[in-house]
Amino acid sequence: MKKALISVFNKDKVVEFARALNELGIEIIATEGTARLILKSGIPVTKVSAFTGFQEMLDGKVKTLHPRIHAGIATAEIGIVTVNLIPLDFSSENPLNNMDIGGVAMLRSGIKNFENVAVIINPARYGAIIEELGKKGELSHDTKLHLAREASKYILAYESKIDIILKTFS
Repeated sequence: MKKALISVFNKDKVVEFARALNELGIEIIATEGTARLILKSGIPVTKVSAFTGFQEMLDGKVKTLHPRIHAGIATAEIGIVTVNLIPLDFSSENPLNNMDIGGVAMLRSGIKNFENVAVIINPARYGAIIEELGKKGELSHDTKLHLAREASKYILAYESKIDIILKTFS
């Protein structure tokens, strides 16, 4: 695994995870907010904008919807995709304004290529992933399949919440 892309709303344990990945020789690419936190801890990271050559747009709403990201996942140049989505705010005037699009797209790209890419949505998995990578140098097919299924269920739950919001517009 050459590179790991990290784009997380829930930043629990992300610094420790990034540090461990770095110690395993895995290059880290991260979205701006996540990159700032990781860099603050002295861990090297490439910002998504430097990786793609394309600056974020619309106050950060468009940053990972880029061919360089999805080609990297499709070819397994990016072998770890760590994403958790921006939660939907049901109390706001229009809860769809904060709907995560790029995160879902990256998860789907990773799920599609799960045999070569680990898709991680849950910070509780970081420790076991690092342990397996440290012992075996890679993640097993079963681990990647389990992670992909977990990510698929996560997207389904997110989409279900969007459906609930859309029903309020009727």
